[in-house]
Amino acid sequence: MVIYRAMCEIEYKRTMSNGRPDFNKRFKWFSYNLDFIKSRVQDGCFNNSKHKPDRYARLLAFKIDDLDKSDFVSDNEIQFDRRKNPKIILIGEIL
Repeated sequence: MVIYRAMCEIEYKRTMSNGRPDFNKRFKWFSYNLDFIKSRVQDGCFNNSKHKPDRYARLLAFKIDDLDKSDFVSDNEIQFDRRKNPKIILIGEIL
């Protein structure tokens, strides 16, 4: 399954410094719905991003096969627990 995550430049550099996703926090949220990421997460109002305009500037696509290591927390959001060690593979950046 392809999943998407929008992030700021600082998170991108920290997360992708090894050339593969390396998330530091226990839980990370993604979406399988690209339209949700583009229209809601990157809309400039999501999670107080109007105060930090570049908060979700980078949009990345990932491949995940370990759906049993995830929780669907809404119709558009999937949460992964880093302790379950899901294998998340970067496909690339969407420009």
